[in-house]
Amino acid sequence: MSTATDTRADVLREASLTICGRREGKTRSCNSCLRKADAVVRLCTGPDLNTALLPRIADILCGSAGHPCSDCWDKATVLLLGLRR
Repeated sequence: MSTATDTRADVLREASLTICGRREGKTRSCNSCLRKADAVVRLCTGPDLNTALLPRIADILCGSAGHPCSDCWDKATVLLLGLRR
């Protein structure tokens, strides 16, 4: 998902599309998903990677107060693996 040459804006755009639901022809996410992407990118690219990140990211995406749906778990996994390269 990210490379050394990607700008922060590129990373946020790609992450927000994943959060919003990537599909053919869709080029932008909604503002809510863009805000979520900012928080997720900061968590994923921060210095500390631990097992608590995945449920936290899934919860941010779902807004579920600790009970994220399976779709948000999947998106969180994709984001975490993609951004931690």
